[in-house]
Amino acid sequence: MTRKLFNLAAAGLLVVALPILAAGPAESQRYVVERGDTLWDIAATFFDNPWQWPKVWYANPAINDPNLIYPGDVLTLTWQAGQPTVSYQPQEAIAPHGKVSDTPALTSVDSRLLPYLRQDMLVEKARLVALPRVLGSTDGRQYLSLHDTLYVDAALNAKDWQVFRVEKTFSRTEKSGAGAESTAMVSLKHVADGRIRAQSQGRSVLTLTSVVQEVRPNDVLLPLPEKTSPRFWPQAAQIDATLLGHLYGSEYVANGQLVVLDKGAKDGVTAGQMFTVTEAGANVLNGPGEYRYQNANESTTQAITPMPDVTVGQTMVVRAYPWVSLAVITQARQPIKAGMHAVPPSPQPAYGR
Repeated sequence: MTRKLFNLAAAGLLVVALPILAAGPAESQRYVVERGDTLWDIAATFFDNPWQWPKVWYANPAINDPNLIYPGDVLTLTWQAGQPTVSYQPQEAIAPHGKVSDTPALTSVDSRLLPYLRQDMLVEKARLVALPRVLGSTDGRQYLSLHDTLYVDAALNAKDWQVFRVEKTFSRTEKSGAGAESTAMVSLKHVADGRIRAQSQGRSVLTLTSVVQEVRPNDVLLPLPEKTSPRFWPQAAQIDATLLGHLYGSEYVANGQLVVLDKGAKDGVTAGQMFTVTEAGANVLNGPGEYRYQNANESTTQAITPMPDVTVGQTMVVRAYPWVSLAVITQARQPIKAGMHAVPPSPQPAYGR
């Protein structure tokens, strides 16, 4: 496609590009769906206002279910009475012998994000106590790899499991009455998959069937989730939030990487909400003729003139938990870090570096 909203980046998951302008009312556009497209990619080709894309997809009688569009299908945008209409021609109607490809239908998000949508990558710290953990192997090895057999400290009924490593703790404190209540969430990094082979004396025997990193004692297990196709669309966030940091603790965050926001479902945050990421502008001290920047950690009683905040990127929520949210950086003009603000997108062009 000429311009995609979501494209794979060499070093990350996703990169977001600004939507291109739609064709004028007197024109029509035809597009053949390609492998790797998402519904947002196609919408970005046709329309210039991302917040109205759902109306076009779901109010269109020619498309019963946009999540059942396949590579090879043909979509044509036309304008009727000033309103856009997308007509749909499935590939099976074009090819005389049925569908040329048996590839899966498109989804509204890139497939590389699906693991973060299907499985809990953030869990309450108190819940860790109840999760089964890797005990180790009979030969006492510290690092276990593909096809190795290990013991788990619980009798597990499900057959297929995922193994995670506890990475970073994120805390949010809320005022409650006369005191304050703190919620701690921990991030889990997927390191392997395994299958239960047997149970013995309250323990389980698990064989590693796929490995991303070597498994260690004390890694935790969660059941393998069902494969589902999430359906959500971009929408403007309505509240301000603060970036708590990279999901796995890196100091800086780049395009396609995941961050944790300090607002969640209880604050009205939902999957698909878009935030503009900003960095606080510098503070200027003193009066005319003696202006200077305030140094980091410098306290002063002098008058402070704050400079405007600077737009440094964009992020989209992919999963909302009660008190925090998981979001992907879709645009980064500079390295993004904890402490930066996430604000609702502005219809007016914002100042940026």
